[in-house]
Amino acid sequence: MSQPVMFNGRLNKSESDIWIDLLNETSKTRFMDRDLTKQYLALPESISFVSSVENQIIGGTTIYRDRTRLSMVLVSVAVKKAYRESATYHIIKSSLPFFKPVAIRDVDVLVSSNDGSDSIGFPLSLEVEPWAVDAIKRVGFDMVAKIGQYSFELSQKQDNRIKWDNEPNLEGAKELIWDQSKPLGLTNSLVWLARDFAEDQGTLMTFTINNKVVAVVGLWQFGESLVVSPLVTDPEVLDWSQVVKAIISEGVRSKAERVHLPIVGLGQAGLIEELDGMTNFTSSRKLSLLRKPL
Repeated sequence: MSQPVMFNGRLNKSESDIWIDLLNETSKTRFMDRDLTKQYLALPESISFVSSVENQIIGGTTIYRDRTRLSMVLVSVAVKKAYRESATYHIIKSSLPFFKPVAIRDVDVLVSSNDGSDSIGFPLSLEVEPWAVDAIKRVGFDMVAKIGQYSFELSQKQDNRIKWDNEPNLEGAKELIWDQSKPLGLTNSLVWLARDFAEDQGTLMTFTINNKVVAVVGLWQFGESLVVSPLVTDPEVLDWSQVVKAIISEGVRSKAERVHLPIVGLGQAGLIEELDGMTNFTSSRKLSLLRKPL
């Protein structure tokens, strides 16, 4: 008896609810806000795929084209439990380029070491759950870096000496990220995705000194939580205590009780040390950044 054939297809932007429901059904990370998730999926460079067997959707992926690094991000993998062992590899592989295109050099994916139940949720936290790791590695991804995720409670008010620009300096932000990505441990397309999404949603902010951007952040407020993504600074101009005080000040101003940092590189260890001294940590997670060259 022949095996049923799996069909793969790309979703239209108007079909975002199909992907959101699939993610919510199959993943413990789920989504943090349905409207925000729809807005992310509506981005021009966001692409969603689903795979079906006998007219039943069994899984899918979401990818993002990073035109700045000429790369892609495997943003999310969602597969029903009954099909994970047999179909995850094929679902992931079918959503990636079959040959090396000129405009895409590699693909990044962030993998969690736990089930993701403590994640802040899609699309500001973009880790793939560990059940997909074996299939991801079989497709050709290798570990290239560690990324941290941190959450903390605000315990005291801090003076903020950073005055954000009236309008974000987009070119200056791009230059800062290019210059600081390597020393901060953030050479990946997740940071550029975060920058693009923050710009699209009007949450991107920059700080300029002597006509040079020295800090770029995305500030996302959800109820009693403030999410900071991206977070890139120039440590030679701004010491970490200034950055932490600015984050705390923004949290207090927005009446947030908790602040989440979903993308922190190893080169930002000084930031975490300062946070540890000024706030109450609630969680700390390490995730693996894997990359597949094309």
